Amino acid sequence: MIRKTSARLLLAALVVGFAAGPAAAADWKSEFLSLLSPRPDYAKAREYLTGKAGGLDGADRQVAEALLPYLAGKAGAAAEERDLIAAYFDKYGDADPEFGFLDETTLRDFITFWARWKKAFPLVTDVNFLVRNGAAAAGLPAGLEVGLELMCDAYYKISLGPYALEGGFWNRGFHIMTLPAAGLFERSGTYEFDLDLRAGDLVVRKPIRIAVDLTPVAVLRPAAPVLPPVAAAAANRTPPPVTNLEGELSLYVDGKLVMTTRKIAVKPKPLGFKLPGPSMPGQKPYLPPPRTDPMANSISILDAISATYKALKDLVSKKPVPPSPPVYAKAGSLSLTFNHAESGGTTSEVRADVRLERTRTSFLRQ
Repeated sequence: MIRKTSARLLLAALVVGFAAGPAAAADWKSEFLSLLSPRPDYAKAREYLTGKAGGLDGADRQVAEALLPYLAGKAGAAAEERDLIAAYFDKYGDADPEFGFLDETTLRDFITFWARWKKAFPLVTDVNFLVRNGAAAAGLPAGLEVGLELMCDAYYKISLGPYALEGGFWNRGFHIMTLPAAGLFERSGTYEFDLDLRAGDLVVRKPIRIAVDLTPVAVLRPAAPVLPPVAAAAANRTPPPVTNLEGELSLYVDGKLVMTTRKIAVKPKPLGFKLPGPSMPGQKPYLPPPRTDPMANSISILDAISATYKALKDLVSKKPVPPSPPVYAKAGSLSLTFNHAESGGTTSEVRADVRLERTRTSFLRQ
């Protein structure tokens, strides 16, 4: 009897919990709307939603995080409005929240606010490594190609610390950055490139953070000794060819030179002669005589002119085939293998695991 009663209580609790879920989701929206009508109190609505957003999930959490920058703007907190809108776009991209529950007045005002930010904010999405199809996987590349989607026209600058690497203007759409790989594979670590974007009066920074993990795979062989420049030049020097051999013979009697003779052995020059080129057809011994008379295989002048005209017409009418663009594959991480010379005089095979880390967009100025 006790077990049956406990089971019934548990079932009743689950039913109440499932029923309370949608009701709780609807309750926070109703309570939020009560703060905006008939006379909106944006400060209280902002305070209420700030405390409520942390306990929401899924679509409700997205709606709350979209309304918070709107309420911050209404409260005159421009800096907080920019930070919250950047955090929303970083998390949800250009996905719109479900704001159909708002009353008519608030809905119109929010749509105006939302459209302004979506049009002006230089949103960067879909950041991935790009790998050319058919490219060799071994060895280190000169640069890492990173692709991204830009949601509006913007001026851009790519920099590494205080050094500007590239800059210009990007239209809305897909773009490719080539980041230099020099120095990235000396040791494991994280390297951050700054992508600054300016659209109108908005200037934002989207860090491109690359994490590199190096793992030794095997020791291959001792590294070749490095010779100093003078010794290397002497080792690579080719001795001059010997042309003539010379020798001298002297005869002395009682310390006096009686006779001397010098012998020179001249190295014979290699024997060579030029062969004449091939003779005309029918002339022996280079080519066999023709089997048919070329004069018997003639064509008319009209046929020749017609064939020439047709060939020229086809040549002019045919449009050149445009070169096909390179085909890329998107990848969130790369695995590269290369040989690294160690300080102890050995060469080791190293695997580099490269990945892109998630970063947050921040405003530089407005």
